[in-house]
Amino acid sequence: MSKRVRNLLVIGIFILSMAVVLLVLMLTQPKDEVEEETTTSAKISVLSYDRDSVANLTIKNETGEFSIRNGIQGFVIDEYSDLRQNSTIMGAAARCAATISAEALVEENAQNLDKYGLAEDAPKASCDVTLKDGTEYTVYFGIDAPDGDSRYVRLKDSGDVYTVLTNSSGYFYYDESDFLSLAVTDEITNNNVAPTIDRLEITRKDLDYDVIFIDDSKKYSIDDVTMASAQVMISPVYAYLDITNSTAVVYGLWGLTAEDVVKVHPTEEDFEKYGLDDPFCTVNLDAELRNYHLDIGDVASYALDQNGEPTSEPISYYAYYRGIDVIYTFGISEIPFVNFQVIDILSTMMTSNYIYALDGIDIKFLDEPADYNFELEPNMEEAYLMGELNGKGFEEYDFKILYQFMLKCPIDDLCFDDPPEDSLIATIYFSRTDGEGDSLEFYDIGNNRVAVKLNGQTSFSQPRGYLNVLHKNLEAFANGATADELQEVW
Repeated sequence: MSKRVRNLLVIGIFILSMAVVLLVLMLTQPKDEVEEETTTSAKISVLSYDRDSVANLTIKNETGEFSIRNGIQGFVIDEYSDLRQNSTIMGAAARCAATISAEALVEENAQNLDKYGLAEDAPKASCDVTLKDGTEYTVYFGIDAPDGDSRYVRLKDSGDVYTVLTNSSGYFYYDESDFLSLAVTDEITNNNVAPTIDRLEITRKDLDYDVIFIDDSKKYSIDDVTMASAQVMISPVYAYLDITNSTAVVYGLWGLTAEDVVKVHPTEEDFEKYGLDDPFCTVNLDAELRNYHLDIGDVASYALDQNGEPTSEPISYYAYYRGIDVIYTFGISEIPFVNFQVIDILSTMMTSNYIYALDGIDIKFLDEPADYNFELEPNMEEAYLMGELNGKGFEEYDFKILYQFMLKCPIDDLCFDDPPEDSLIATIYFSRTDGEGDSLEFYDIGNNRVAVKLNGQTSFSQPRGYLNVLHKNLEAFANGATADELQEVW
């Protein structure tokens, strides 16, 4: 055999081998993934109407019977016309009653419907549908299918049993109250302009005092407000608020969302049952010419330990918001009024006098006699300040740093017991150009702590270390120390 013939034979064998390989691949490759997905996910159309063609739904299940009507403004339950309703959920229920796409046909013309929970006289749930054109039909919903993701369903006039996904049939097992909105109050829509709080009062059975907040911005000019909280606490003591930590409490009645509906149109017995005849906590707010009131009753649920047993830590409460005749449960994070600690929402500042509104500060130490008298000449329009300490001038910047230290007088705890008058060890008086001012009096109460009277009222306690550092800073400042030489911590 010639060399040329051998080469042609080899080439022919190679081509034939490649053809065989290609044929094998074509015969053994899997079906097109897209085609397979389409095949396996094919639905069976049982009903196909438009949601908006529905005029009325009457749902019956183990909780009772109720109707949802398609009104001018959407789907509504007429019995709850005085309450906020969740039109989105009702619309979804109407869509699922109008269009039923089954996962599978389980049995044609089934003779034993009981095993599916679809018997004529005892289905698990049913929905009578009336369309706007007068068409009427009924859908029966049964028990869960073994796959755990679907339920059995059939039309009233048919014995054909199908499965539909649980999430498209769940609405028909709902209680009537499940279609109510859990949004109790509207959220603040303008983040730049918070509502003006005229008065917010919180009472709790575990506190010996009421906690009361008011708007305080009217006491200041427009330029001063940046130095002060818009809201202040006036009970149990007068104090400024930490803007970050107090927001959830001060503005908590806006955007209030419940966890669940417990009782619609409750009776006196219901209020007593859930601890709302004598609430654990009440929140009363006057703002924007409206009144908001929330009563919080008994604990609804407790946190569970690692064994699944209830602990003593509440995680939800029963509550009633006046104006919506429903008893709800609220998660603890939604109603911080029940467990906040007053000290945690307060600013560290005991006073907040705008620096360019001051005309003097007088500080006296009585246990180690020393007197520091600041005479100030502020220019509010130009934000400029001149002044003297005990007759000696100082740089404005250095004084600002010292004044910041004075303002950060730490609030460590509330204090209501008046200390002995002979334990007074220091006083600070801030006088303003408008003739008003604030006074702080410090009393030694032992254990290296002092009680503080704000404007004559015993209000706070704190470590004595702050006074000691303030004394050192004042002594250094009087001797010419600059801002960099002042101690900032105690």
